[in-house]
Amino acid sequence: MSRFEGRGVLVTGGAAGMGRAIAESFRDEGADILIADVNGDRVANTAGELSEGGHAVSSVECDVRDSGQVAEMIQRGEEVLDGIDILVNNAGVITMDKTVDVSEDDWDYIMDVNAKGVFLSTKAALPGMLERGKGNIVNIASQAGKRGYKLFAHYCASKAAVIVFSKGVALEVAPTVRINCVCPGIVNTEMMDREYEWEEEMTGESQDSIRDRWMSGIPMGRFQEPEQIARVAMFLASDDASEMTGQAINVTGGMVME
Repeated sequence: MSRFEGRGVLVTGGAAGMGRAIAESFRDEGADILIADVNGDRVANTAGELSEGGHAVSSVECDVRDSGQVAEMIQRGEEVLDGIDILVNNAGVITMDKTVDVSEDDWDYIMDVNAKGVFLSTKAALPGMLERGKGNIVNIASQAGKRGYKLFAHYCASKAAVIVFSKGVALEVAPTVRINCVCPGIVNTEMMDREYEWEEEMTGESQDSIRDRWMSGIPMGRFQEPEQIARVAMFLASDDASEMTGQAINVTGGMVME
């Protein structure tokens, strides 16, 4: 398939995990790709790997909490992609703790990357999209933005902010630009592996027991893979979803249905 032939796609948090899978999936359907990440060496290596076979994949180092770096990222995207047609705000972080133990610095860190980063990147990308009269933004939120989860209240708040921000902006920029969210469930990534370790340290429960307990809440009986999140992101950015904006689509194996 070549649904995105000739389109320029910028993916934040693109060095690994869901971001890498999203970039690779868009690449495989004909898009030119720019991946951004706070880890400059790792994102450059990922771009090199994804460029094998003659694909057009570039990289840029960017901390999405910094408006100056975000402006430079968007400018590079406009240049190397000949215009950003699709922005995927994937950069995100997570920590686990009881609310009474979450420090102000931890709260700011989570909110700055997960929510402020989406705001800054969206704000910077929109002028070019509006000027060209077209564009798509896909924000990677979370099922945690729709429900509360113990030990993750601060993370839940950040992802809820992404969902409602997306809805508000979608109303402002329709019909020129569409903005939607993907809300992943429990995805097999390095980040998820760290969560198993954290919970084991906090509770003494074994990682195998934690996985079994989390799995028991998923009707489909399996965790999600990064490539499955990527396919939904591509759908929302495609012409097949032309009548969808302001939506927050769950990819959770049925764990969350609202």
